[in-house]
Amino acid sequence: MDIVIDLLYLIFAALSLYLSIMFFVLYFDNKKELFKVPKMKKFPSVSILIPAYNEEKTIGETIRKVKEMKYPKEIEVIVINDGSTDNTLKVAKRVAKKYKKIKVIDKPNGGKASALNVGLKYAKGEIVGVVDADSYPTKNALMNSIPFFSEKDVGAVTTSIFVKSPKNWIERLQRIEYIMIVWARKLLECIDSVYATPGVLSLYRKNALKKVGGFDTNNMTEDIEIAWRLIYHGYKIKMSLKSESNTKVPNNFRSWWKQRVRWNIGGMQTWFKYLHTFLKKDFKSLGMFILPFFTLSYVVSLSGLFLLLFVIGRSIYNYITFNWGVYSLGGSPSFAVSFVYLPDMFTIFGITIFTISIIWVNISFKTVKRRVGWPKGLLDLILYLTIYITIFPFNLIYSGIKFLRGKYEW
Repeated sequence: MDIVIDLLYLIFAALSLYLSIMFFVLYFDNKKELFKVPKMKKFPSVSILIPAYNEEKTIGETIRKVKEMKYPKEIEVIVINDGSTDNTLKVAKRVAKKYKKIKVIDKPNGGKASALNVGLKYAKGEIVGVVDADSYPTKNALMNSIPFFSEKDVGAVTTSIFVKSPKNWIERLQRIEYIMIVWARKLLECIDSVYATPGVLSLYRKNALKKVGGFDTNNMTEDIEIAWRLIYHGYKIKMSLKSESNTKVPNNFRSWWKQRVRWNIGGMQTWFKYLHTFLKKDFKSLGMFILPFFTLSYVVSLSGLFLLLFVIGRSIYNYITFNWGVYSLGGSPSFAVSFVYLPDMFTIFGITIFTISIIWVNISFKTVKRRVGWPKGLLDLILYLTIYITIFPFNLIYSGIKFLRGKYEW
């Protein structure tokens, strides 16, 4: 058994180091180009879709932020009320009256993808943007993202997404996570492997969306699936670091857990849907990197959890059996805990991975020009690198069980 565990640990350490080194190489090879925005002479017309379900508290501000974006042409805004049971429709109509070129559509509840497909039918712009009803793009968001469409094979452009006004511990931990996602996503663009176009603010070439059939109404994460489908059909996806948006995130553990279950299930749906492209050169980055990358991420996450539970479980088992043996022989059990530890190769691997993680976080903060205040920020960072990321594989397993049982919904 020890040989199997040692082998698993080596595989886990090797994969973790490989992925970390890969991102470092991408960063140092491309760091001078990360913030560059292409030049564009003729700007296309733009339509922004805002799907909304029970967002009466945020929809008004979202509409205002969208209309405040700077752009040479008037931005068409289409709000799609997806069968809200609160006052979302009423608020949207009231705010819409204050601006030009805003259309509010009411439809029965059918999910976000369904709402986007309805909005797509009304959109007149050459470029169609998607903004979640609880998200707020900055004024220069369009001017720093639309120019990426100057390349004709670009089907979508996504943006830098940050947490809006984090207050409690789980919001602050997500703030760190989102900063790292922004950094990693831009580096993945360097190898044509941006695998998600989040709804906080992503833009699409309308004719590309229509060509691939619009958004998948059966997928829990339509923003991941549409990105893979665009790549599958030969389109590229770009990411603009200079285009920024802020979004609200779950403010309690239960909401966070539910959101991540949905993300994981949607990722699994997409993974299975495109599994036939795995390691096939005809599908370029989708088959040669994105599918393997997703697979490796699952392997690393689950093997890491298994190793952690095994080490903890074995330590508890040895402690109990030793004391039971002492008690059986008439001795007194010892409840002292020994912290004597002899470093070995595996310890060195673990320390190396943890050190790389700290460097990785630091570089990502500097790259996206975000700072976490001290000393509270230091505690957040420690919690993020220890407790927070340890929860992910548990969520992944739970999501996998729900996915296999077919019992999941928004």
